[in-house]
Amino acid sequence: TGPNLPNAGGMLKSPRKEVNNDQPASFDQADVQDDDTYEFKWQTANLEMDAGTYTVYAVSAPRDKDHLSDAQYDTVSLVIKKPYIQATASASVVAKGDKMFIRGTAEGDPSKGVAIWILGKNKVLYATESVNDDMTFEHEVKSAATSSLYAGQYFVVIQHPMYNNEFDVYPDNPLEPQKILGAYPTRDSEIFRIGGAGALQGTDAAEALVKAIDSAMVDDIYTKMQFLVEEPKVTINPIGEQAVGSKFEITGSTNLMYDDNDLLVEVTSSSFKPTDKSQSGEFNGATGTVKVQQGTDGLNKWSFTVDASTFKPDEYIVRVSGVTTGVVETALFNVVEAGAVPVAPVVVPTEAPVVEEPVEEEPVEEEPVAEEPVAEEPVEEEPAAEEPDSKTA
Repeated sequence: TGPNLPNAGGMLKSPRKEVNNDQPASFDQADVQDDDTYEFKWQTANLEMDAGTYTVYAVSAPRDKDHLSDAQYDTVSLVIKKPYIQATASASVVAKGDKMFIRGTAEGDPSKGVAIWILGKNKVLYATESVNDDMTFEHEVKSAATSSLYAGQYFVVIQHPMYNNEFDVYPDNPLEPQKILGAYPTRDSEIFRIGGAGALQGTDAAEALVKAIDSAMVDDIYTKMQFLVEEPKVTINPIGEQAVGSKFEITGSTNLMYDDNDLLVEVTSSSFKPTDKSQSGEFNGATGTVKVQQGTDGLNKWSFTVDASTFKPDEYIVRVSGVTTGVVETALFNVVEAGAVPVAPVVVPTEAPVVEEPVEEEPVEEEPVAEEPVAEEPVEEEPAAEEPDSKTA
């Protein structure tokens, strides 16, 4: 008995089919062994049972729940849970050429396993992965696969086949998907294109896929996530000035996967160069490989210990490169004599410009000068002399 089942009880193999009192054929039966034990294997897949709490009755005679008074019986309560799926990625940021893992749990014992879709720019990867007895699964995206991915964002959809143990949304070709097909309204019905001309990509493809699985005609469920693909990179943190004879750490970060990548660290004097046979070939520096360690926020870390007891005062070059990848980074630092005080840069004080305030000049009042009138003396005009007349009488 349980949610949405007959009140008097239903058959174990067909829970919605009501048992009939005193009719043995309507009950599921189990043989009792010589040691008075019995066993009945109950496969709950495809039984159309809702999630909830159920009661199973073991009765000595064909009796329904309403007629147990004249029979021996015992009961056990069971909780039927809805199958679910959850998953995580080994890294949220993946360097091209690094492998990554998708791990999770899928309840419901799906014999077909789970389907894993990876969708991004001009790329669709599809695979199925079996589920272990402890309900866990693991899928490896190999380094060859990530090497073929463009840098950018990728979406992952992990699909559970649910009650009918069939993937009701699936690709036409698992190796090179071109179309997404569905079981409804008929098997192999085309839902949308995921490869070739007119195909959906990236976010659009992921949204179309989950929309198809969300259909009321599909009982499959899913979980989703995303990750970034980047070009491999490594950085070196500032080293600073070091003293001869000291021990110090050179550290940095990288997007290469931890525990799976080695870095070659080389420290050499910048004055180191090939010598002829008559010269000493003394080498000042250090070299070694280090493991990438797990970091945070999508970046992992590395560190290298340097013993400068044999170093000479000089400028040194640090070169960090991937052992199996082509990533390279360099940095410079100085080694000085022990006890030497680093020379701080001389800062020449700058005098502020002197701003002269304008001096207001008081206006000078000019006294008016009285001009004395100038008396003009009269000018006497001399009488003009008359010229003789040239005409005669």
